[in-house]
Amino acid sequence: MMKYLSTSLWTLVSTITLLGFSVGTQADLVVLQYHHIANDSPAVTSISPDGFAKHMALLEQENMTVVDLNDAVRTVLAGEKLPERAVAITFDDAYLSIYENAWPLLKERKWPFTVFVNTQAVDEGHTVAMSWDQLRELDRHGVRIANHSVGHPYLLEPPQGMDNNDWLTQQISQAEQRIESEIGHSPRLFAYPYGEYNLAIAAWLKDNSYIAFGQQSGAIGSTSHPQILPRYPASGVYASIDTLRTKLHSLALPVPAEQVLNPILQDENPPTLSITFNRDDITPNLVQCYASGEGEVAVRRQEKNQLLSLTVQAQNAITAGRSRYNCTAPSRSQPGRFYWYSQLWINMAVANR
Repeated sequence: MMKYLSTSLWTLVSTITLLGFSVGTQADLVVLQYHHIANDSPAVTSISPDGFAKHMALLEQENMTVVDLNDAVRTVLAGEKLPERAVAITFDDAYLSIYENAWPLLKERKWPFTVFVNTQAVDEGHTVAMSWDQLRELDRHGVRIANHSVGHPYLLEPPQGMDNNDWLTQQISQAEQRIESEIGHSPRLFAYPYGEYNLAIAAWLKDNSYIAFGQQSGAIGSTSHPQILPRYPASGVYASIDTLRTKLHSLALPVPAEQVLNPILQDENPPTLSITFNRDDITPNLVQCYASGEGEVAVRRQEKNQLLSLTVQAQNAITAGRSRYNCTAPSRSQPGRFYWYSQLWINMAVANR
């Protein structure tokens, strides 16, 4: 377990802060993630049409500005400002229920949204998926049609005998080609199937000019990793209006992209999370961190100049297929708003995650 940050890392974080990526100047974007909008689909990835309508009403009540994902995320990563209370809406898997139950509400409001498509389901005409004709119709109305792989596999598990580059080319590049062929263009945005990634896949996506999104929670800021961007799942157990309201107003904890950890569990279980960031707008002893299935966990803090270092480790080993550490801190300058950071952990010993 790392107790103290190395001098070189302090220097790196200090340099990033001096370049302008301080808490007070960052742009922030909240991204919501949905799957099924239906009453008869798997509960874990579903929200009812009535529940979705209530979510959209909440966005209006909270004076949120619904923005186009592609434009907004590029604006944020460039360190430029977005409209106040910016939120983007995304759907994974191109389910027919999105077309039937979500689009009418969004079209009525003239709100942009993005659909991440796993192309094989559309090509094979799965009854639960939209058709290419329906996706083209959405595109004509300004909806972004983006990449969610060909077959929605566990990308961390390439077939035996296939190297990682060939596997990612097969699943990501070929899906991109299908979208460009059927839709005519693609924003080169990618959503990880199951929200699973590792640093090697993220590096491949960077080399191939993609911006990529997971399913770990948090807002997006100027220091976020462009190939490991967070989204808030808003279905199943995460569909609560009360918790969604808090998330809508969250801020990105300004952890530099260089500090994002590989989520694959190694010998240390429970794993240790160590992050360092500018604490201008944060009271150090009010930072709280939580582990999936365990609740609040102890946090070790180290302060140096305007930087705060946190070291977090759960008490119990991770036995689930996927788990997270989430850290939050109230904003001193914006009462009622919280900074938020999430680290995904993946237990490869669990086959059906």
